[in-house]
Amino acid sequence: MSYLHANDVQVSDCLSNSSDEEMGCSIANILEEQTPVFRIREEEPLQKKTSDGLVVNITKTLSQVKVQHENKELLIKRTTKKSEHSCPPFCIQPMNIDNVKSVGELEVLEFIKVLKKKKSKLLIDARSNTLYRIHTIPGAINIPFTMLKDGNRYQKKVLTLLGAKQHSNQWDFSKVPTLLIFGNSDEESQANQAIRSLLKLSYPANKILYYRGGLSSWKRLGLTLY
Repeated sequence: MSYLHANDVQVSDCLSNSSDEEMGCSIANILEEQTPVFRIREEEPLQKKTSDGLVVNITKTLSQVKVQHENKELLIKRTTKKSEHSCPPFCIQPMNIDNVKSVGELEVLEFIKVLKKKKSKLLIDARSNTLYRIHTIPGAINIPFTMLKDGNRYQKKVLTLLGAKQHSNQWDFSKVPTLLIFGNSDEESQANQAIRSLLKLSYPANKILYYRGGLSSWKRLGLTLY
């Protein structure tokens, strides 16, 4: 059985993007084998710029939420003066993805503690290789979410090196490791898309963990970066 380790991944020009657009990848030696309480009501789908800055959606399809507070009807919205945080594409990510368990920083640290002892666990940075090389969480390997998408020429190799075996058009994931996957932040979708791609392929949900806060949360708490 083969597992991936931090030094196994050499990726160039695999640029992740929060949009659904597929980005191109050019890879040399991608991986080397080693042993190893209110009801939400959706309003208009898109808001417009205001004189104060940029008003953005909460998600792609949710712009605001009406709520009764002290006999008043209030609207919960998102606002920002930075266009780079506009939604779409930078939308608030869900806490839960199907049956995948979400974790916080303490759980990530406990996971990291046993990475060397238990080779059946992998910490996955689903962002682009460019961002990964700037900084990442210690112990993480880089598998850009684009590489797991249907149609990507490296998908099969990544799955095989994770320990999956293909039989006809079906994948056998009985001997794959547990993956703890993170992206850049709770408003970027790299981890979300990577997890959904794996689930679509029938990777076991009980072998995937989701660190929703990602690098942004890790940095905000002052934790060490590599």
